[in-house]
Amino acid sequence: MRDPMKSALLAGIVALGFVGAASAADLAVRTPVYAPVFTWTGCYLGINGGWIGSDESYETSYGLLPPANLAGLPLTQADFDPLRRSFSSDESGGTAGGQFGCQLQWGAVVLGGEWDWNWSGLEEDDNALFGVTPIVSDPTPPWPARTEHHHKQLDWFMTARARLGWAAWDRLLIYATGGVAVGAYDAFTNVRFFDDLGNSLTHTGGYREKRIGYTVGGGFEWAFANNWTAKAEFLYLDFGSFDFNSPRERFDTDTFTFAWHTHVDTSEYVARVGLNYLFHLGDPPVVARY
Repeated sequence: MRDPMKSALLAGIVALGFVGAASAADLAVRTPVYAPVFTWTGCYLGINGGWIGSDESYETSYGLLPPANLAGLPLTQADFDPLRRSFSSDESGGTAGGQFGCQLQWGAVVLGGEWDWNWSGLEEDDNALFGVTPIVSDPTPPWPARTEHHHKQLDWFMTARARLGWAAWDRLLIYATGGVAVGAYDAFTNVRFFDDLGNSLTHTGGYREKRIGYTVGGGFEWAFANNWTAKAEFLYLDFGSFDFNSPRERFDTDTFTFAWHTHVDTSEYVARVGLNYLFHLGDPPVVARY
């Protein structure tokens, strides 16, 4: 006669064996699903806009244009020095443009290059009024009262930069950037002297050139879709310094040509945001998901 307890225990063991075998069979037939992952590798095209500011320093002075000298004139260089002036300007404006770039990703490192062209609304004006200024060697005929107007604007700028980024959070890229910059400057100086009779003598001169400098900066970019990214970045632009003369109006009795000399040191700052469309190159990497 069978023991009922032993029979129940044997039946339970057999049932567990069937369940384990069924589970093993299920595991054996499950196959991984390979899903593509996001990559920064590719080329992109986009637009940008933001703010541009400046930190300019000026130095102006008055004197004779070379090769004239002071021989024969009752003046020395010290007589001109009281008219020398230094000042700074920190105006700002808007900027907008477009960019194109390509990049490759190795692990979390992203290396690429970018070119951009941008309109600039940066424009600066300095106006000043000065009273009579004594002449060192002879205070009897002082320099008459004068007005000064200095103008400088950056019409446009473009950069060609390398970008080195770190994509540790997959779709968030933090990067540093730097390279060559080109800027189109337009500047002029206008100075007018006024005597006691209301007569005026005007000095006018200008500068209009494209200057080559450098730029450095950084930012971050977020891929909010497989082909769309948004960025925010800051750039420092340095185009060095430039000089120009503003000769005075000449009279028939003039022997020498007097001129106002303007020296400008340029520094610009750009803070902007942008939107890019990313064209992926090749097949994206995949990851197995079960």
